[in-house]
Amino acid sequence: MANGKAHERINLIFLAVGIVISVALIKNNSTFEGLFIIVGYIIGTFFIGPDLDLRSRPFKRWGWFRFIWVPYQTFKHRSIWTHGYVIGDVIRYAYLSIWYIILLLVLSLVLRTSIGELLNTSLIFIEEHKTIFFSIFVGNVLSSAAHTLTDRTTSAFKKFF
Repeated sequence: MANGKAHERINLIFLAVGIVISVALIKNNSTFEGLFIIVGYIIGTFFIGPDLDLRSRPFKRWGWFRFIWVPYQTFKHRSIWTHGYVIGDVIRYAYLSIWYIILLLVLSLVLRTSIGELLNTSLIFIEEHKTIFFSIFVGNVLSSAAHTLTDRTTSAFKKFF
């Protein structure tokens, strides 16, 4: 299993390949989805990666907000729920969504407005920018896949030798 620094270096190598592909997407389609895939990949590499189930580098980067990942760390390390292709990312985003709803609840109390109104405004914003959100998610999935592939490859290599 690779350490945190190795994961980041390998992910950045994959990112270079992704940038070339994204530039081709931007050039051919004159859209910026490729740019948001890169953004999602960077976010996935440094902040929302599979190793949030440990006291890892991404966990520490959350600073004062790292407490939100402590309950998530009850998952077994490298389980399908944290390191599974796509499913790990879906679970992390669902987990963050729960914290977002808690934030909206607090805001509704402070602003004296209904949580339904805040949630509806959020959903409208997401709907209006769904391509951007989806592109960021795809980038995050690619980053996590590179991470998990690295874990599996280095583990297999160590078992072989």
